[in-house]
Amino acid sequence: MIYLNNKKVQIKKFPNGEALIDSESLVINSYDNEIKIKFESDEDITHLIFLKGHLDELNKKCSLIIPYMPYSRMDRTEGMTVFTLKHLCKLINSLNFERVTVYEPHSEVSVALLDRVKVVNMSQALTKELLKDLNDEDEIYLVYPDAGAAKRYEKQIEHEKVLTANKERDFKTGRIKSLKINGEVSSKAFKAVIVDDLCSKGGTFILTSEELKKLGAKEIYLIVTHCEDTIFEGEILKTDLIKEVFTTNSILSKAHEKIRVHEI
Repeated sequence: MIYLNNKKVQIKKFPNGEALIDSESLVINSYDNEIKIKFESDEDITHLIFLKGHLDELNKKCSLIIPYMPYSRMDRTEGMTVFTLKHLCKLINSLNFERVTVYEPHSEVSVALLDRVKVVNMSQALTKELLKDLNDEDEIYLVYPDAGAAKRYEKQIEHEKVLTANKERDFKTGRIKSLKINGEVSSKAFKAVIVDDLCSKGGTFILTSEELKKLGAKEIYLIVTHCEDTIFEGEILKTDLIKEVFTTNSILSKAHEKIRVHEI
């Protein structure tokens, strides 16, 4: 989906699939304009090109907001795979936006490749908000489910009590063979906040929660900026291991009583 100045751009289609954008329905500001792309398919990138081109013809300045950076998983060349993220960043740069704002980039490669980029550390913001709301009488541990998350968030979030998980993955199947929590807890009844950037089915978070329960966690919360609809296929919403999930609408399009959504 594409939004211009917080209004969804209505796009019709010809029978052969070509896009038709009614220019009279667009709300265009005289000075600064803002396009937001909530990625659902490659069609959104095509529509972005058309809309930015139209604004350029009108000599209107425009910035871009990307709640989730598409193709962040393809941030390198591996074997026969194409370095897709690089080519998408080159395309965005060619559109010459005044500024590009990316929420919680899954890969720092996109930050390095984009021009005039601004990063919003959304998982950091969600974590700080939750820590304020939780009961200060209880010990609260921040939990990073892998070394990558620890490296990123330990720099962003100041908190005394931290646990980090190490996982061993079978690279042939992609499944996690084992997961271990590093660190000690000083109380057998504590609250845990797992922090990361992206959740698909949530297998890593379930394994982490199981180990936290063994250590004595009485409440476990999950914070992820980007939550895919596939979370409904996993165990997070089907068990009582994780009490609540805090995320954004960067990808998620469904609702659940356990999910708290921050609108971008």
